[in-house]
Amino acid sequence: MRFCEHYRFIERDYWFHKAVQSSEHLSVEQIDTMLDRMALEWKDLTFKFYPDGSVTIMDNESQTYLKPGDLTGASLDFYIRKRIRFIKVMLSEQQLKYA
Repeated sequence: MRFCEHYRFIERDYWFHKAVQSSEHLSVEQIDTMLDRMALEWKDLTFKFYPDGSVTIMDNESQTYLKPGDLTGASLDFYIRKRIRFIKVMLSEQQLKYA
């Protein structure tokens, strides 16, 4: 039996990896400096996906819980991708169980 899956989403790291993957002309140091200079509050969230289909999203900075509808931008993209992956895994497990 599977328990919940935990994922930590740190928005700054998300954008850092996106920039590294898509930029041929910027060095890692330049990308790091660029992100450091941005006057943004980066999101730091923990996602817990449960076998019954429910999800818990916690803002690690404020220790408050969010709903999927509260997510925007990169955190919403992260949630959707992980949710789709989680559903695919659950469907595969069900197919193996009843095959």
